[in-house]
Amino acid sequence: MNLLYFHHFLNHTARILVPHDCEQNPFRNILPQLAVTDDDLLGLLLAFSASHRARLLCHPEPANRIAVWVQDVFPRLRHALDSTEQISDSNLCTAIMLASLEVISPNAFEVPISWQSHLKLARQMIIARGGLRSLNREDKVAYFLSRWFAYLDVVGSLSGSKNDTPLDAGYLAVGEEECIRDGQIDCLLGFTNRFVGCLARIAELAKRCEPLRIDEASGCVREGWQPPEDVIAAAEQLRIDLRNGYKNVVYKGCTHGDRSTTSLRPEEVKEPPWDESEIYASNEAFHWAGLLHLLRRVLGRPPSDGEVQNAVREILKALERVRPDGSAGACLLFPMFSAGCDAQEEGQREKILERLSAVEGFGMSQVQRAREVVERVWASGRPWECEVRGEFFG
Repeated sequence: MNLLYFHHFLNHTARILVPHDCEQNPFRNILPQLAVTDDDLLGLLLAFSASHRARLLCHPEPANRIAVWVQDVFPRLRHALDSTEQISDSNLCTAIMLASLEVISPNAFEVPISWQSHLKLARQMIIARGGLRSLNREDKVAYFLSRWFAYLDVVGSLSGSKNDTPLDAGYLAVGEEECIRDGQIDCLLGFTNRFVGCLARIAELAKRCEPLRIDEASGCVREGWQPPEDVIAAAEQLRIDLRNGYKNVVYKGCTHGDRSTTSLRPEEVKEPPWDESEIYASNEAFHWAGLLHLLRRVLGRPPSDGEVQNAVREILKALERVRPDGSAGACLLFPMFSAGCDAQEEGQREKILERLSAVEGFGMSQVQRAREVVERVWASGRPWECEVRGEFFG
C-alpha cells in the first residue's frame, strides 16, 4: 500500500505542485530522493499523497494510516530545532512540507496545527541555519528548499494581515545571478526569481498600511485614507519593477534544460510548445496580481479605479492562455483570487468562478476556500482582508 501512495505522489501529486512539470521537477526527483533516506520525511510524503488521492477519489482520508506515518514527526522536528547540532536538509524539508500539506489538506492530522505555525517553524530553522543567504545555490537540495519556502513565505504573507511578514525582503538573492539579471522564469515558481523580492516588499508595505487603511470595527476602508509619502515612493518604485518584470523577460528555455539556448523573446520563438506559452502567461498573471495588491492594499485605490480594473482584465487575458486542466492552471490561484475579489463585471466573475471550479478538481482544498472568500467579498462588498479566516491563496 505504501508503494501505491509513493507512486501516486510521483505521478499525480508532484505534477500539480509546479506550473511547469518538466523532467527535473524537484517534487518528482529531489524530494523523493530525500524521503527514502529519512523515515519522517517519507511518512509525510506518503501522508501528503494519501490525503490528495482520497480527495481526488472523493474517499475519506485514511486518518489512522496517516497518524501512524507522522506520529514521530513533530517531536523530532522540535528536538532538531532545540538541538545544538546543525539542522539537516531533511529536517527543513519536513517543516516546509508540513506547511504545504496543511495548505492543501487542512486538518489532515489528529491535532490541528495551522500552516502558519508550520511555516513559522520552517522560518526558525532557516534562521538557525544562517538565513536564506547562507543557502548554497550550487546545492540542488538547498536551492529547491529555498525556492519552495520563499513561495510559501511571500504568498502566505500576502494572504492576510495577521500572517507574518516575509523572512527577508532580500529575496532577490534567491536564484542564480544570471537568472536574476535576465529575468529567467523559474519552473517551480511560475515567475521570475526577482519577482519574489517584489512580492516580499509588497507584503511588507501591505502589512504596514492595513491597520491604517481598514477600520477593524466596521471592516470598511477609512474614507479619504492616503498612504504616507515614504510608502508612496516605495510603491512607485515597485510599480516600475513590476512592469520591467513582465516586459523584459527573455526566452532561454526551461531553467532545468540546456542553458546555451540562444536568447529570444517569446514572440520570436517559432511554434513554441503549449507549456512554454503557459509559463509566460503565468509570469504575467502573477505580476499583474502583484500590481493589484500594490494598488489596492498599499496605494488605497478603490475597486473601480481604472488601473485596478485594467489589472483584472490583464489577469483574465493571461488565464485564457493557460489550460485549466494543466499543471500551470493548477498553480494560478493567487492571480485568480486577486482578480476575482476586484472583478466588477458579471462576465468577469463568471470566468473566475469557472477557472476556480476547474482547479478544485485537482484535489487541493485551498482552492475551494479561496472561492468561498471571493463569493463572500462579492456578497458583502467589503475588502477581502476582512473576510479571510486563515486561508492560503496560492
